[in-house]
Amino acid sequence: MPLHIIAAFEPSDDLEMAILALERDGIQKHQIAAVPMESTAAKPSLQHSIYRGSGNGAFDAAAVIGTICSVLGASFGFDLKWGPVLWGLIGLGIGALIGYMLNKLFANRYNEATPSSSVKASVILIVRCQESESRKVSGILRQFSAISIGTLNGREA
Repeated sequence: MPLHIIAAFEPSDDLEMAILALERDGIQKHQIAAVPMESTAAKPSLQHSIYRGSGNGAFDAAAVIGTICSVLGASFGFDLKWGPVLWGLIGLGIGALIGYMLNKLFANRYNEATPSSSVKASVILIVRCQESESRKVSGILRQFSAISIGTLNGREA
């Protein structure tokens, strides 16, 4: 029964050598398919970072620090001239501004430390073989540094 063995590789000489080793061990060219994958690693949009609740949204730090400063302003406002409501609003504005600035500062440092060009696209290698050849094919793919390997039975294809 035919199997499909699927492996992921980074584009490299190891991929080429794996294909050559498979052909040398009796796997025909028409049984091997290499599919280059496009990298879709893109900077998330502002809407994604606000509404998806990823924990690092554009306004998370501003809201947290603004709330803390608002509570502190309202608490100390009982002893100050303008009262707790006004000092709470002043604390909210100052805290939100500080939080937003800190968020932008740390977001820029994080983006500089991890450039998006470091994400490499991969190549998916699909090999059609018989069950008796599957261990040999998997061994060759492991030998040439496949990132991951999976098997799809002929009945499921």
